[in-house]
Amino acid sequence: MTGAGGATGVRFDEVMTGRLALGETDPRAGYRSPGAVGVVLRGRIRIADVDAFLEDPAHGAELLGDVDIPVLGGRFESEAGRFGLFVPSGSARLTHMVYQSRVVIDGRPHWFHGHKEIRVAGPWRLWPATTTLLVTLHDGAGQAEDAGPVIGAGVLRLRPTDFLSLLGSLRATGGATVRRRWSARGRFAAFFAGGLVSTYLLRRRA
Repeated sequence: MTGAGGATGVRFDEVMTGRLALGETDPRAGYRSPGAVGVVLRGRIRIADVDAFLEDPAHGAELLGDVDIPVLGGRFESEAGRFGLFVPSGSARLTHMVYQSRVVIDGRPHWFHGHKEIRVAGPWRLWPATTTLLVTLHDGAGQAEDAGPVIGAGVLRLRPTDFLSLLGSLRATGGATVRRRWSARGRFAAFFAGGLVSTYLLRRRA
């Protein structure tokens, strides 16, 4: 994939697995529910232009892939999926990593929303925060910000082996030269690592 207008971008793949309970609205309660069912999110985050991504306050990118919920019929392809890194929240000590996509289940549109809570804390919180996705499944055909009522909730996690696969999948895209592609990948990695250092070592919100 070539970035927009000859721009240089990056992409990486992320797989998270967990449990979701239909009828629950709280992700942690849904995960603990005896009626929770297995869920797998297979995503590809695609940043077409690293420069634009870094300048965007929401640090938004495209989310491709699918959501696999066997009890509801299997894999559902992501439509209009979006990813956001260190998205500001209403708290001075919290940002989010946001994952959202539209999926069609039994012919009806739904929204799959997920977020990781990147909260100012000690370094021992870095791994659980960056690998735990709180998810809700919404019934509705509107835009993501106007999603319908929550019909299910749960928690997905990135396993250590899948984290290693994520690192191995990081690729630069577009760019006129190898140097530009390496630079784009390095700038993205530095931004991501810098946000985590700020949050968990310097105790400042990314």
